[in-house]
Amino acid sequence: MIEKIEIYWGSDNFFEKETEKLKSYRCLVDVFNYLKKIDIKVEGAPEQAPSPLDIENLIIHTDDYGSANEWVILGFSNNILENPKLAIKNVWMCNPPQQILEDVKRTYSESRIKEHHMDYPPVTEESLQKIVTEYPDTIIGQPHIVKSILPAIYALQNPNRKRPVTLLFLGDSGIGKTETANFIGKCIENEMVRIQFSMQQTNNAGQYIFGGEHGEDSFARCLIRRKSNLILLDEFDKVSPVFYNAFYQMFDEGLFVDRNYKVDVSRCIIICTSNYKSEKDAEKNLGTPIYSRFSKVIKFRPISIDDKIRIAQKVYSSLFQSLKVEDQNLISTNAVLQFYETAIQEGKYPNIRMLKNDMEEALYYEILHAKGIL
Repeated sequence: MIEKIEIYWGSDNFFEKETEKLKSYRCLVDVFNYLKKIDIKVEGAPEQAPSPLDIENLIIHTDDYGSANEWVILGFSNNILENPKLAIKNVWMCNPPQQILEDVKRTYSESRIKEHHMDYPPVTEESLQKIVTEYPDTIIGQPHIVKSILPAIYALQNPNRKRPVTLLFLGDSGIGKTETANFIGKCIENEMVRIQFSMQQTNNAGQYIFGGEHGEDSFARCLIRRKSNLILLDEFDKVSPVFYNAFYQMFDEGLFVDRNYKVDVSRCIIICTSNYKSEKDAEKNLGTPIYSRFSKVIKFRPISIDDKIRIAQKVYSSLFQSLKVEDQNLISTNAVLQFYETAIQEGKYPNIRMLKNDMEEALYYEILHAKGIL
């Protein structure tokens, strides 16, 4: 008879830390293998009902539900937890699909069920001060961004606020939008969850966003097992507009619901990047219903020639310092930096994102040339 059911909501690491001290346990796949094994009948052998398999602790990870058939999911308590071939004492579940959660709550009393929610690192005034102090030297060429971002993020200091902070970044590729999101994550010491929406342009995009079979990867599953309250929806403009209604409740109430999960994203920072050049362009293409739900729309400016040269100098210094000392000595008088400064002045780097790869390749070429290999 089930004595207790512990349900954990959050990252896989959170669940593993909570269950790592259990000495005697079985996983869901062990249960499936056992049930399959005893159901195999050997012709001519006398039928004998086996004794129930004793399981002190049944551990079920987020991905384990995907190995179950649909009929198992629909009646999880009867098919697994109360199966007469099993004698389960305690159950430890991580991020169960909504159907399983509802089934368990119908079957067992509240006294036997306990839910645990992961505590995500909060946004502190110290982390906000760090953003102000370090941003200008980290993301070069966008000095106005901090003043636009911080008031929106500071809203999370209000303990009564439940809905997330939603930021829409506008501007060309390679001018610091994604880098700004990464920088915010480092300052608030949160491991950002990044979802690349440019990948959701296939026939399976609907299943990913609205939820498909319970074993399939989905937007909701990425959200529910996140490690922090910082979420980056990169290239938000690349997903079909027909899917934007899936985000209305998420932006308004901090709740994302699909056919399998109900995910709490209240008090999150949700950053959406796009290549729209203006607020007018963004609203026209996204549509007013989703555009009006953003807490703040922030435009990134084209990077000036002088700032691109500053970036080149910073990239070169970082790359050079990462080389082995013997390689640094070999090419100490190289002209790589000067070459790329000139290229930038001639307008050859409209997208600064390509600069680091090109400079790195050039430095390695110089090393190989100095060694007589090239």
